[in-house]
Amino acid sequence: MRERRDRPRVIGTLEERIAALACAQDVLDRMKRCPEFKGVDLDSLKTTIVSFLREPAPKLLGMCSYAKDGTKGRPSKPGDNTWRILVRRDLIHTSPECLASTMYHEFLHAVLGYNEGHGKEFQRLEALWPLP
Repeated sequence: MRERRDRPRVIGTLEERIAALACAQDVLDRMKRCPEFKGVDLDSLKTTIVSFLREPAPKLLGMCSYAKDGTKGRPSKPGDNTWRILVRRDLIHTSPECLASTMYHEFLHAVLGYNEGHGKEFQRLEALWPLP
C-alpha cells in the first residue's frame, strides 16, 4: 500500500480520541432513544472505528467507510457493512455541536447503507437532528 505523503494520517491526542469516542457514544445513545431507529441494531456499530480524517481536510467534516468485502446496500445490521467513521479533529476544539451532528450524519450512512447516499430517507432522518 502506498503511503499518502500529501496528507498524513492523524492519530490525535489521547484526550481528542476520548472526546471523539464519547461523542460517538452519545450520538448512538440518542439514536437508541429515538423511535425512528426502533428495530435497528445500533449496538452492531460498537465495533466501528472512530478516528480522524487526514489533515488538512478543508472540505470534509467526516466520512463513513464501508467494508471492503463487497457487501454494499442496506445490511441487516449496520455494523456488518461499516468499519470506520472519520471526522475532522478540529471540531472537538472548535464546535462540539458540529462534531455531534457530523457523527450523526455518518452513523446515518452506516444505518442506511452504501446505496442510499443522501437520498430521501437519509434527508428525512437527518432533519431529526438534534435528537433529544
